[in-house]
Amino acid sequence: MKKDVSLWLGNFSNFDEVEKYTKIMYNDDGDSIPSVFEKEFKLGYYDRSFIEKDWVPEAQNDIKELLRDFSYDDQLIKQFKDFKLNAKYNTIILIYHYNYEKDGGAINSVDKGEYTLRFIDTAIYVEESI
Repeated sequence: MKKDVSLWLGNFSNFDEVEKYTKIMYNDDGDSIPSVFEKEFKLGYYDRSFIEKDWVPEAQNDIKELLRDFSYDDQLIKQFKDFKLNAKYNTIILIYHYNYEKDGGAINSVDKGEYTLRFIDTAIYVEESI
């Protein structure tokens, strides 16, 4: 079955900062409080169990290298193989089963000085049956 996956690339000082940026908090009633990532990009509903993220110590401008070792990386790399990055990035965030262009607030990028994050595009992957 074909599914959407949305891709963000950015730069953070370390993986802990990426974790803090994407962390979901809960109030006393058990209701979730959106992460900074969800607020800044005005994300629509997505299944929070379908997010993958990573931080690499050496920033890259090769999208194939940045996507390596993620779920469905072979399919994603094929779709982004001709995508030229005009900067180096050390942070990758993917949300599977989600099309940011259709379901989100369409914020293209955030630059807060201590971190930057840019929405790249939405791709399609074929979910493998088990």
